[in-house]
Amino acid sequence: MATSFRITWDTEGVSGSVPERCTCGAILPEDARFCHKCGKPQRDEPLIPREEAAPEAVGAPPPGPPSLPTLDPPRIGFHNGLAVRIALIAGMLAFLCSVIGGQLAIPQEFAFVWLAASGFFAVYLYRRRTGQRLSVANGAHLGWICGLFGFIVVTLALAATAVMLSDPALVTAMREQLHSHGLTDANADQMIQVFRSPSGILAALAVSFVLFSALPAFGGALGAKLLDRE
Repeated sequence: MATSFRITWDTEGVSGSVPERCTCGAILPEDARFCHKCGKPQRDEPLIPREEAAPEAVGAPPPGPPSLPTLDPPRIGFHNGLAVRIALIAGMLAFLCSVIGGQLAIPQEFAFVWLAASGFFAVYLYRRRTGQRLSVANGAHLGWICGLFGFIVVTLALAATAVMLSDPALVTAMREQLHSHGLTDANADQMIQVFRSPSGILAALAVSFVLFSALPAFGGALGAKLLDRE
């Protein structure tokens, strides 16, 4: 049976032939675009292009806060004001401990302990103030600065002693003090002669420089090594 067609106009002004019956047998109403039974399209319709919305431009993320440059911790040296102040304090304490120990008739071997302890104390105090871990080399450097200040104080003390020994009354007072520490007259006179001669003062300064350089540096290196384990 031939299928009959009828000519209709769509609402958009496009003509097309619409059959009276669909292939499924359903009777189609006029201007039917799709079968109400099976949904089959009944005429060809022009494709109307749709306007696609332009993709929204994705903005760049806002810049974050500027990163602060990392500052290296100050190196140990005379340009480090805190290290210099701590070394000066530790050096003065070592000198005072040596003087007090001499007045209390403590064995002179303890003078070596005060010097090494001054370097250790300088490293401990610097790390406590800054929270910075010191290497063994930096600890030795800080201890050496500490000993250098101690040596300057000793040099001033030796110079003042040499000036005072020009007075006979002060020589007698010094001899009596040396006797109170157990020195014989010969040893006391020999020590007084050391302070009264330029060569003796230079020899005393050379020995003091070696001791005040080596022992505080050793104590500083030891302090940096031990305190780094905590």
